[in-house]
Amino acid sequence: MKNRVLTFIGIGALIIGAVIFAAAQNGPQGGPPHPPGPPPPPFGIPSLEHLTQALNLTDAQAAELKPFLDSERTTLDALMKKMGDLHKQLEDATAQGRFDEAQVRSLASQMGQTQTDMIVEQERTKAKIYNSLTPEQRAKADELHKHGGQRGRGPGGPGGPPQPPPPPPPSSDN
Repeated sequence: MKNRVLTFIGIGALIIGAVIFAAAQNGPQGGPPHPPGPPPPPFGIPSLEHLTQALNLTDAQAAELKPFLDSERTTLDALMKKMGDLHKQLEDATAQGRFDEAQVRSLASQMGQTQTDMIVEQERTKAKIYNSLTPEQRAKADELHKHGGQRGRGPGGPGGPPQPPPPPPPSSDN
């Protein structure tokens, strides 16, 4: 009797673990699984074209920002590659149930430092862009930042104004 109870508890734990694992793979909204590797940076390095369009940059501002953005993109790409390599090392180190706490802690520490470096680069980029703007452009940038940039969000999308439901299809019972 005791063995049966333990067996049922074990099976229940496996099912719960599988459900949690599946939910984690599907992301917070149950969307598609995240691609392998490090998560994308929260803001990334915006393209010069996007900045020019969104903030109406002058040619002089674009010329000033281009080399800086290119350099930051190269730096951030290298950091993202490093994060991907560390993530792969962690997966390899813990494959098939292996666990060496010292190794996991070392890799986690390196990943944390790399994440810190990525955040510093992103904030450096935001500051450089912001300090290159006119007061009017800064106001526009603040507004865009406040509303999450509204990139890819049409009316009625996340953060957009609600839209009325579409009208019902015409009745075909003549």
